[in-house]
Amino acid sequence: MGIPVEMFTVMFALGRLPGWIAQWKEMRQRKEPIGRPRQMYIGQNHREFKEISKR
Repeated sequence: MGIPVEMFTVMFALGRLPGWIAQWKEMRQRKEPIGRPRQMYIGQNHREFKEISKR
């Protein structure tokens, strides 16, 4: 196709723009915040420090 290598990222993004815009419009209509998955840490709150030689 003759597309310069410097334009690969642009071409990649252009094909996805309609989907990104549609998703953004849906989120705005539903009054949703930025679509990020909720993150909840479920690990231990405190762990004892171990020397590197004992790990």
